[in-house]
Amino acid sequence: MESNKSPLLQLIDKVSFFDEFSDSEKHEIINKKSMIKRYDNKGSTIFSEGDKGDSVLVVLAGEICITKSSIPPTEEGRVSIRTPKVVTLATLGVGSLVGEVSLLSEKRRSTGVITSTKVVLIVIITKQDLISFNSSIQSKFHSQFISVLIKRLEDMNEKFGRSQIKNQ
Repeated sequence: MESNKSPLLQLIDKVSFFDEFSDSEKHEIINKKSMIKRYDNKGSTIFSEGDKGDSVLVVLAGEICITKSSIPPTEEGRVSIRTPKVVTLATLGVGSLVGEVSLLSEKRRSTGVITSTKVVLIVIITKQDLISFNSSIQSKFHSQFISVLIKRLEDMNEKFGRSQIKNQ
């Protein structure tokens, strides 16, 4: 019965990233309160370009903007003295995943993320969180990360192929 499920579990059930997880595994995830973060203001910074990449975000409610500075940060993550222009690259909604490359590669964030709606609810998955779960849940997270990366690669290849055809 859907009405007996907690509101948080109902949100997670609507996100395809969690389709492979059993109800008990989803409960285990939402019971880790540190993994759920709520933002109540539009324009709140979730992370900045150049930050250490130590987590993946999955949007459960609301929308986020992916931003890029016109002046890249230094290796230490600091931005130049000049005031950079910040450009919005994309607006992403429920079910979107952000940060998997930084988490898996341990590289600094190549973009920033801010909230673009008043209320945003996300699941934050850190390496420590991954390690704390049993091997079944770890495997499902890794499988989902790989699926997302493959889908993004396929999308890029398709766009590249279309642009090559246009240029011929």
